Amino acid sequence: MNPESRIGPIRTAIDQLIAEASAGNTGVANLADLTAKAARLLVGGGLPLDRLNLSVIPLQSGHDGVQYWWELEQFDAVRSFHRTSDYFEQENRRNTVFKHLRDTGEPLRLRLETLPIESIAFDFLVKLKREGFTDYLAESLFSDGTYLASLTLATRRSGGFRGSDLQEVQRLVGTTGMAVVTRFRERAQLNAWSDPLTGLINRRRLEQRLAEACEAKLAISLLLINLDDFDAYNSQFGQFCADDCLMAVSRVLLAASAGQTHLPARFGGDIFALVLAGAQAGEAEAIGRQVLALRLAHPGSSGSPFITVRVGLAELTPADGSSAGLVSRAQEALAAAKEAGGNCLIR
Repeated sequence: MNPESRIGPIRTAIDQLIAEASAGNTGVANLADLTAKAARLLVGGGLPLDRLNLSVIPLQSGHDGVQYWWELEQFDAVRSFHRTSDYFEQENRRNTVFKHLRDTGEPLRLRLETLPIESIAFDFLVKLKREGFTDYLAESLFSDGTYLASLTLATRRSGGFRGSDLQEVQRLVGTTGMAVVTRFRERAQLNAWSDPLTGLINRRRLEQRLAEACEAKLAISLLLINLDDFDAYNSQFGQFCADDCLMAVSRVLLAASAGQTHLPARFGGDIFALVLAGAQAGEAEAIGRQVLALRLAHPGSSGSPFITVRVGLAELTPADGSSAGLVSRAQEALAAAKEAGGNCLIR
């Protein structure tokens, strides 16, 4: 086959991505969709791609990042992970491909097929080799001094990637990476008040809304909802399943709030909140027990074969000069629910 005719489809795919990035229009709503689109175009162009990762890595403390994972086995799915600023600073992440890209800005290519395991410096790439991957490329796409956009590709194809294919991929450096960082910054502004995983409002926005309710002397109740034995669930099933579980809980709260004035939020980690504006205690308890009825399989739980939750309930009283007292009482009730063994509601 003429090498030029073989490389043509990949070149066309890369040209399309570059053209759309240059025009500021990738035709997708978010970076997860952009990741999926890039994977589809590259695979459609003939690149022997089994795994693709698009990441925005913070270069300064106090800034968060994000990772998007695509795999050939789940062609239409992209996993997204919001990463707090300390994620990349953890001791066990100081010898990673991302740190290499942050520190050097240089691409990293390892022909895993030809390397003995003991010569591979990165634990993640040792894992890929054991899973049958033959070649790996990590490329810095763009940096604005605050964020670094990176792309990693991995294949199981015997012989790995062709050099001509990777030359085409490297044309994404610059304009396309800048579009990724720009889109991430736009999203970060929107996420100042919301949780990236669930889309619920975050604790910062929740506390603002509670303060407004307190100032207006509204009758409200606050539920704090904490998943029981969630650390064990995360350890047993991994982060993908843990995120799916958190999403399922958020959907329960959204369903309970549909057509109501209730306000669901992600309080932090595996703790959710539900504000019941004008609700009486009986209604608050009824909604809390609906949340307790969520049944997600959890064979590692100490008390149930399913995911359960403990709930702390507090009501805003006329004596409250601020919303801090409401939050504190809800947290105390939640702690009491944990002491009681979980899977219960305490007020």
